[in-house]
Amino acid sequence: MLGVLCGQCSILILVLKAKNLHWKSFLLCSIAIIPSLFLFLFYHRSSSVVYDKVVEVVDGDTFFIQNRQPIRLYGINAPELGNCYSEESKNELTKLILGKEIRLTGLQADHYGRVVADVYLKDGTYINLHMVKNGFTAYIRAYDQNITHMKEAGDYARQNKLGVFSPACFQTEPENPKCKIKGNLDDKNPDRKFYLKPSCAYYDSVVVEKYLGEQWFCTEQEAIQAGFAKSPNCK
Repeated sequence: MLGVLCGQCSILILVLKAKNLHWKSFLLCSIAIIPSLFLFLFYHRSSSVVYDKVVEVVDGDTFFIQNRQPIRLYGINAPELGNCYSEESKNELTKLILGKEIRLTGLQADHYGRVVADVYLKDGTYINLHMVKNGFTAYIRAYDQNITHMKEAGDYARQNKLGVFSPACFQTEPENPKCKIKGNLDDKNPDRKFYLKPSCAYYDSVVVEKYLGEQWFCTEQEAIQAGFAKSPNCK
């Protein structure tokens, strides 16, 4: 990884010289690389396991340790703040880990500069699993030794309609019968948002997952103003 960083620096310098950019531009670009360098140093504190103390909880799947490195719980997705069940999710993670020493294993990096990890308390409590099984977060993937337990926990929360899968957050029928237009996020690209009217194909099979930020609309105009486009499944 260090070699990659050095290569990035060399390429950066050559590009800036070629473009004859001002030194301030060079400084700004250099600053962009610094987080990657800190991430490299963090990883090499330990080959596979890190012990540290939690100093801040951001939401139900992200927190900071003492060196201000952000940590993301592996294999799960918590509601963004403001979405259905987001406060409950954040409060639960806060209660579990804030101010406590934790063990991080299976360290990886994501494209936001966070360390993604399996997180454990001293007593062995597997935080990722706890958050999923009790419905505070959704299980999305876990390609490690915990995959079976994580999948079972996710299925348990869905089957028992817990937390983010409760009727308040996971809906096929609107609370207001006059507002039946479903606003959904694209599974592969959450930045793409579509709405479906009752006349659209596959309407009945679509779930409004409010914990993801999906929502109901009373009119097409409301959906369009909120940034949703008509689904390709609508004529």
